[in-house]
Amino acid sequence: MIYIILLIIILVNILIFNYFNKISEIINLYDFPNKKLKIHKTKTSLIGGFIILLNIFLVFFLNLLFRGEFLIFFSSFENEVIFLSMLSIFFLLGFLDDKFNINPNKKFFFLILISFFFIVLDQNLLIQKFSLSFYKSKIFLDNYSFIFSVFCILILINAMNFYDGINGQSLIFFLIAFSYLLIVSEKIEFYLFIISIVVFLLFFNLRNRLFLGDNGIYVLTIILSTSLIYEHNVFESIIFADEIFLLLFLPGLDLLRLTILRLMKRKNPFYGDRNHIHHLLIKKYSLIKTNVILFVLAIVPIIFFNIFKLNFYLVIFLFLIIYSATILKLNKYGSF
Repeated sequence: MIYIILLIIILVNILIFNYFNKISEIINLYDFPNKKLKIHKTKTSLIGGFIILLNIFLVFFLNLLFRGEFLIFFSSFENEVIFLSMLSIFFLLGFLDDKFNINPNKKFFFLILISFFFIVLDQNLLIQKFSLSFYKSKIFLDNYSFIFSVFCILILINAMNFYDGINGQSLIFFLIAFSYLLIVSEKIEFYLFIISIVVFLLFFNLRNRLFLGDNGIYVLTIILSTSLIYEHNVFESIIFADEIFLLLFLPGLDLLRLTILRLMKRKNPFYGDRNHIHHLLIKKYSLIKTNVILFVLAIVPIIFFNIFKLNFYLVIFLFLIIYSATILKLNKYGSF
């Protein structure tokens, strides 16, 4: 039965591959160059989120049809339905933003509202306590659980949205994150499935035929945030919260730097500019070299922490030096 489901999934993705342009025309969602923040030369399809969602829903319905348990992540049907609903709502918000360019302040409000709503529906997404590698006792959040949980999801969404800027960059980071989860988790089939989708999208992205857009970033980020919270809260494959922090440190740190820079210049933090780390790198290096540098920067904190067994504070200190030196070298004015 599993092989039948797998065969159908492969065939569907072959059809997507062969009729990619036609599917893009039907959905009619493109990113157009504006010679300011968007400097690509031709209109580019923004159907990344649609492809991810299609694959996940396909697995869900095939499992229902054949009464299978292929690529099951959640322990209950109810939680699975909530997850699919959450992905769909976030995809819709991203799709509308890609299509109509929603006001950033309104979009931020909707992100808070949707995140809060689904945490209420699925209490497994509620972070009530966590452990740190450098602190003996568990930290209980009590009345701040909802605020903290929403905050974590929002920060990751905005960090990944800020981090997305050049071909390959975001998808390579998602590959790193899901590969890490593949190593530490028992949900091997699920993460292999997600990784295969990311690789499929990366193929089109590197050929400049597809951008993730907000819809793709939102869908992948919700999958990642849900996975991280479940792995910590439910499956307990990730013991320490600082392990998650270090895994996501690079996009989070660049988000913090850009937010501070824009506030210092009295600009709205949600409005884009070309001060992102990928913009600074691409001015000096090729796309391949830029992605290699970003890949190395992304894995350094986890390598320091998990392989070299350095303590959390030392990892933070060393990575801040590496990151700061990189930014200062790239910026001719020596400004963050």
